Amino acid sequence: MFISHLDVIRVFERAFRRANLPISYTKGFNPRPKMTFTPALPVGTTSCSEYMDCEFDEEILPRDVMIRLNNVLPIGIKILEAEVADNKLPLSSLNAASYVVSIEDGSNNEAKLRNAIKEVENSKEIFIEKQSKSGAKQVNIIPLIYSIEVLESNSEGIKILMKLSIGQEGSISPSVIISVLERIAGFEFEINYIFRREIYYFDGNKKIFPI
Repeated sequence: MFISHLDVIRVFERAFRRANLPISYTKGFNPRPKMTFTPALPVGTTSCSEYMDCEFDEEILPRDVMIRLNNVLPIGIKILEAEVADNKLPLSSLNAASYVVSIEDGSNNEAKLRNAIKEVENSKEIFIEKQSKSGAKQVNIIPLIYSIEVLESNSEGIKILMKLSIGQEGSISPSVIISVLERIAGFEFEINYIFRREIYYFDGNKKIFPI
């Protein structure tokens, strides 16, 4: 079962209450828990690399937070690691993510797929229509693509690694990339799954992960 980003936020709000953790709240008419999440994970996409920042009114060990939350979180959501944040890299600054996309290749069109990827890599402009609050607009997605490559190909299908922009400077989803590749290659892919493997800050030379 897949749930939306807003539902994930609600899950953690309830989990903090059930775990009786001293999370801090905002001030004002409608106080909210002080939690910050990485950019929303599209519904239907799996991940093992999501991050959350939270503040507490009392000092508490990160390991205790992890254990107490995992005791009350639903099956399918689990805290893998907890540390004290140094605030040097706020989650809002993360700008890149890597995805593994698995597609079926019953028509044996791997060569066409690889050629389509090369065409994207060699292009300076590929425009798509994106909806915004002000209406539809044309967006060049090439600056939002860091790399695309075929990871492996076998009888079960083809796995593609995509490193894409996310966050405030612009974002693009793997499904949109697949649509562009379909258009160039001239055939449709059946997507088995999309998995977000990493989320990080990319400064043009190296990856920096949040702490």
